Amino acid sequence: MRTFADQAVIAIENTRLITETREALEQQTATAEVLQVINSSPGDLTPVFDAMLEKALRLCEAPCGHFRMLDRELLRLVAARGVPEAYAEFLRTPVRPHPDNPLGRMLRGERVVVVLDAADDEPYRAGDPLRRAYVELGGARSAVNVALLKDDQLLGTLTVYRKEVRPFSDKQIALLQNFAAQAVIAMENARLLGELRERTGDLQKSLEYQTATGDVLKVISRSTFDLQPVLDTLVEAAAQVCAADMAMIFRHDGEMLRLAANFGFPPKFEAFIRNNLEGSAVPGRGSITGRTAIERRIVHIPDVVSDPEFDVPEAITLGKMGTALGVPLLREGEPIGVIALSRQRVEPFTDQQIELIRTFADQAVIAIENARLLNELRDRTEELTRRQDELRVTFDNMGDGVAMFDRELRLTAWNLNFQQILDLPDAVLAGRPSYAQYFGYLADRGEYGSADLEVELSRAVEDADREMRLERTRPDGRVIEVRRNAVPGGGFVLIYSDITERKHAEEQIRTARDAAERALCELQTAQASLVHAQKMAALGQLTAGIAHEIKNPLNFVNNFAELSGELLLELKETTAPAVAALGEDERAAVDEVVGMLRGNLDKIAEHGKRADGIVKSMLEHSRGVSGERRVVDLNALIDEALNLAYHGARAQDASFNITLERDFDPGFVPIELAPQEMTRVFLNLFGNGFYATAKRQRDGAGPEFRPTLKVVTRDLGDAVEVRVRDNGTGIAPEIRDKLFQPFVTTKPTGEGTGLGLSIAYDIVTQQHGGVIEVDSQVGEFTEFTIRLPPRAAGGAV
Repeated sequence: MRTFADQAVIAIENTRLITETREALEQQTATAEVLQVINSSPGDLTPVFDAMLEKALRLCEAPCGHFRMLDRELLRLVAARGVPEAYAEFLRTPVRPHPDNPLGRMLRGERVVVVLDAADDEPYRAGDPLRRAYVELGGARSAVNVALLKDDQLLGTLTVYRKEVRPFSDKQIALLQNFAAQAVIAMENARLLGELRERTGDLQKSLEYQTATGDVLKVISRSTFDLQPVLDTLVEAAAQVCAADMAMIFRHDGEMLRLAANFGFPPKFEAFIRNNLEGSAVPGRGSITGRTAIERRIVHIPDVVSDPEFDVPEAITLGKMGTALGVPLLREGEPIGVIALSRQRVEPFTDQQIELIRTFADQAVIAIENARLLNELRDRTEELTRRQDELRVTFDNMGDGVAMFDRELRLTAWNLNFQQILDLPDAVLAGRPSYAQYFGYLADRGEYGSADLEVELSRAVEDADREMRLERTRPDGRVIEVRRNAVPGGGFVLIYSDITERKHAEEQIRTARDAAERALCELQTAQASLVHAQKMAALGQLTAGIAHEIKNPLNFVNNFAELSGELLLELKETTAPAVAALGEDERAAVDEVVGMLRGNLDKIAEHGKRADGIVKSMLEHSRGVSGERRVVDLNALIDEALNLAYHGARAQDASFNITLERDFDPGFVPIELAPQEMTRVFLNLFGNGFYATAKRQRDGAGPEFRPTLKVVTRDLGDAVEVRVRDNGTGIAPEIRDKLFQPFVTTKPTGEGTGLGLSIAYDIVTQQHGGVIEVDSQVGEFTEFTIRLPPRAAGGAV
């Protein structure tokens, strides 16, 4: 029953482990799929958020979820799944969260907000519009809200909810936190990729600044941020220098050509352009600007009327266009606009004029890029200023204490937590102390346990660029982690973290891990003992069956030998008168025959008893499979097993002979072990030695070879040692390394099962806590060494 109970426990534990493994595999698969979406959409967050919501809702058994991003304290919906349309429409309007609802709590620093019942909390009862819509439009009851954080700054939220009151498990909450972390990574990747692309484009475009020429550069310098005066000046200068009646610049936004500046347009033609085309047109070969943008090269039409592809009749009728010239505004080979000139007469432009317009086109590109870059620079400067203010707020609200020392090693900046963690008065910090003064102040308060404070100070100051990380315990018992990071240009930053709770948690985890490892070791030992017991039970059953089969005919032999002896005595007594009447020679012959019969019967009885003893030993071994322990004389046990093995070998082969050498330690004290189990081990080793020596003799070892098997016992104090050495064939190295594995044998096929040494290894190591080793040289010897503790480890199976 105990075995069945153990097996039931194992089955239950296996079921639990399989379930946990399946859940972990599903979570890992979902995570891998999300990562694959992130990799395939580096700059597009929509498929990433959609994939995360699909996996999160499926694994968390929730029907609804959404992502919202924080934009200047307003939450904006970026992705939703399973959310009712009415609630989704409500979410599309950016809102400012209520301070007491989950979103407001995350703004105050909470990372995860779990709601058991949204319809039964304070914001809902207080009439918070967000919570009302959440419950009444979205149908939300139980929910989990996870903050999307980067450097402790809230970027947005991931919300998953159920329409019934059913709390989420810790594993599901942890999974949502993992998805939130991946969402932050995807957002950061998209931001960095955008910045990289923007910076790369800026660097490439900045090379074009060197092509600026005099007059246009003056205009550009006067209109730093306003592009329109530059473009107006360009078209006017181009028309005047090239004797053109009209000049225009169209800018290309990727799809449309939009009028940016014009000069000399007749009023009716300008009205047509603005009213009918709204100042823009799709590039096509029917216009001078469209054809130039498509071909990305200079297009010169000497006579517009006779051009077969020109199909803007209003340009001829209203604009009086006769000759047209188009020069593309190219940036990295892509058209960003077109500068076009026309005359109301048919008069082609000269090469010099065309080259001049090309120069003006280059300058227009430079002006456009300058304006764009300057505007971006201004916006970036404003953004940096804003970010600097935000960083100051973040710095003051960091969970760690932070202090900055400049290149002169004087305190320049610190946050409130630094002052609170170390209990520093305002007067000390206001004096901006040097690091040596700061160190001395802490030392005077007893913050450092070391007496050699000068060495500690010099070690900390001598290499200010080297990063340091250490832990120390404050006088009040709190554990503080101190990190020092170098600052470019000189100085360093000290970061203080109160890790007292983390240290306590780590100690608890270590204790729990050690307990789990001990339990696992005990479980593995029990499993190994169970397997060993099953092997021994099977071998015991086989041995018992063979012994019982031998026992019956052996009893007949012994009984009839004894009966024959008694009958012989009766015969001798009955025939005594008749024998006495015989002659001396006949009487001597009868006595000789009777004596021979008597001797034969005695030998039969003697060997029958010997065989009966062997059978009894086999039965005793078969009954000893349970591994019952008792204190035994190990020398006597080995000697008995050696005799049993020798006579067994002689019974199989009458010609077998071997020299047995015994070197037993006389100082041996009895030790506790399982005698039947260890007898099996020794019988196996002796049998293998007999086989190896006989085989070497059969293989032509020579007349001087004398088969020998030597058994040595020694008391080593902390262990007892038994060595079994034979001078047989030896064991090849490739077999010796795996000799104790099941079904590995040194004998030819059919002569060995390969289980004997495997079982012996289990008996010695698993059941008795000992060691069994083998050393051998092919053609020379094989020696097995067994070392057992005085009280063998393990117990009955």
